Amino acid sequence: MWNVQFDIKRIHMLKELFIRLRQGESPDLIQADFDHYFKNVRVIDVLLIQLELLNGDYGIMMEDVEKFSSLYPHLHRNEKEIYHPGHPVQIFKEENTAFQVVLNQIQYLLKLLEEGQLDKINELKHHIFRLGEFHNHYNRKEKLFFPLMERYGHYTPIRTMWLVDDQVRVLYQAVKKQFDSLSEMDFTRFRKRYDTFEKKFKAMIFQEEAILLPIVQSIFSEEDWLAIANESAAFGYAIIETPKEKWIAASNKTVSETPATQNLVLGGGGYLTTEEARLVLNHLPLEITFVDKNDLFKYFNDITEASEMMLVRTPISIGRNVANCHPPKSLKKVMTLIRDFKTGKRTAESMWFKKKDQYIHITYKAIFNEEGEFLGVLEYVQDIQPFFDLPRVVKTGLTKIDE
Repeated sequence: MWNVQFDIKRIHMLKELFIRLRQGESPDLIQADFDHYFKNVRVIDVLLIQLELLNGDYGIMMEDVEKFSSLYPHLHRNEKEIYHPGHPVQIFKEENTAFQVVLNQIQYLLKLLEEGQLDKINELKHHIFRLGEFHNHYNRKEKLFFPLMERYGHYTPIRTMWLVDDQVRVLYQAVKKQFDSLSEMDFTRFRKRYDTFEKKFKAMIFQEEAILLPIVQSIFSEEDWLAIANESAAFGYAIIETPKEKWIAASNKTVSETPATQNLVLGGGGYLTTEEARLVLNHLPLEITFVDKNDLFKYFNDITEASEMMLVRTPISIGRNVANCHPPKSLKKVMTLIRDFKTGKRTAESMWFKKKDQYIHITYKAIFNEEGEFLGVLEYVQDIQPFFDLPRVVKTGLTKIDE
């Protein structure tokens, strides 16, 4: 699908208009040129260009977009505005409002600390750590909104926005780390680091409210929003309470299940019905993911609720290119691994790391058929911490059950 966000000429046209407006040129001249060059361009495509300009290396700042938006306020309003309290858009907006409240509270506390009221440090710590719930907000955006945007052909803006999300995460971690030694360090240095984070964080709120949400409200169907609503709880919510009122689409349809009577012939020996195969896969003590030879995320087993998964997977991502399932910072590693599997340079790879009270072990395995043709990559994930916590060296008997 062709999209105007890939039209470099128009990207630079809008950039020049922003710069001219920044330099104080007459708004009437800016409007005349915009109306001339963009008269046949859809509103959604103008918004996509703005997203690219903000997050790409173009030197455009949030203030430039805000100033331009004051000339064309209709660009950032949507006729499909949704007001149901349980709808993903409303939840997103409520979280952004909550972020602003916490940011204001933090600024107030910083001012008191600068005036010498050191007893406010614990209260400040509470709000800074509470703000860290933005990770849930960003994860829902990246794992639920972005895959659907890709289905409508919008790739470039979401990659650049995801990159900025990661920058915000890094800045926040730096603030948290420096806060641990706040009483021992130069408060001015901490304030400077926090202000850098806050500026970037607020800029992302603006992008979401003024650009991202109008875009997705223009392109997502009711079925898309229903899928997002159903899968949002897996990632959690930020600062606000879990929505009590559930949004239900007017055209909510039930999907017929695949018949479970068909036999599957398996090469190892024996056979299973589709229902048996599904249940076996869903009862393995492993989270399994399969990416096919075309790099498409094709399957994951359903062993637990998404919110309980070690690595969260949701149905929205099915059919997505695996390159778009990972943040920009890990993309090179992922694609190197897949390339090595396809060329036979590697046949397997393992990684492990701590995650709270879990010890996550991941194995990636190249899958080939009998003719040696590469079919895809199998990933299986397990928590190996219980193996370290075994109560004794050997156990060969049955566990006693109280009767």
